[in-house]
Amino acid sequence: MPNLSPGRLEEIAISLFVSAGATPHDARIVARHLVEACLAGHDSHGILRIPQYVKGLQQGRIRSGVRPQVLAESATTAVIDGRLGFGQVIVGEGMALAVKKARASGIGAVAIRNSNHSGRLGAYTAEAAREGIAALAMVNAGGGGQSVVPFGGLARRLATNPLSIAVPSAGSHPLLLDIATSVAPEGKIRSFYLEGKEVPPGWMIDAAGRALTDPQKFYQTPGAALLPLGGSAGYKGFGLAFMIDILAGALSGAGCCRFETPDPLDGIFLLAIDIGRFTPLEDFHRRVSELVEYVKSCPPAPGFEEVFVPGEVEARNEKERRLRGIPVPDPVWAEIEKLIEEHGLAERSPAPAVNPQA
Repeated sequence: MPNLSPGRLEEIAISLFVSAGATPHDARIVARHLVEACLAGHDSHGILRIPQYVKGLQQGRIRSGVRPQVLAESATTAVIDGRLGFGQVIVGEGMALAVKKARASGIGAVAIRNSNHSGRLGAYTAEAAREGIAALAMVNAGGGGQSVVPFGGLARRLATNPLSIAVPSAGSHPLLLDIATSVAPEGKIRSFYLEGKEVPPGWMIDAAGRALTDPQKFYQTPGAALLPLGGSAGYKGFGLAFMIDILAGALSGAGCCRFETPDPLDGIFLLAIDIGRFTPLEDFHRRVSELVEYVKSCPPAPGFEEVFVPGEVEARNEKERRLRGIPVPDPVWAEIEKLIEEHGLAERSPAPAVNPQA
């Protein structure tokens, strides 16, 4: 399994996206987003998506260089048509607009439709939090991407509908929650599939409700589906997914899950909150720091070394991977190498130099 430096991976991704038809501007944004996802340890939303995006560009499903269109706007709200652009570009601009409105009016809410795969949702809320803004983001797939059974059901009815909440802290990184409302995101299944590994029990079932651990069956077996977050209390994950489908899908105009399943195009709801309109930022930081200190003082359960607060694991992953490089599973690297050769970029993409056999 090669280890690549973040900068080298970013160079490779940019070259491939531009070769497939992306503008340099878009390619840089998307490449950085994918590499930062890997740095945080969210490999399911990282560079393994490069082949997917290259194919989308080549097939015209991803339109690079388009500008999002504001369809409706007020002092605190906006509705945006992403016009089939890169999700990372469209959602990034949407969150920037929400933050701008929050600074002007206290609250900024933006709904987006017709946007391609958004990538790691926590990237957008974390960026707002680094600017001193509390932020929330949620995504559906516009009625597409159905892969999750409702609680008590046996057939796919919802997408993985992720949710992210981030707040600023007095520490070195924001406090960040970034979760799928299914027991795992689809990208995790894809990662296990590419690496030839089994998924943990309790993630997937077949059409009869029997447990599955072979990730191939998720893509090849009729009726295979993800379970909602929560295990025996999966009604909680299902309930979150259901309401996110409404807020991200119905509110944005992207559409909710339905009998006629469309191709997945993200519907997104973003909310930015200017903390200073509610309480002095210094007081907010103090209260949050007290909470963090109190929670982390909890004695760890057997099998655990310490209690982590949201965003802490990602921050530690980033520190380590910036030092040691990003591990790239052999099947993922093989796909990327194949694309490099197909696009005539081999002479500019030598073998990785960072700890190649780690």
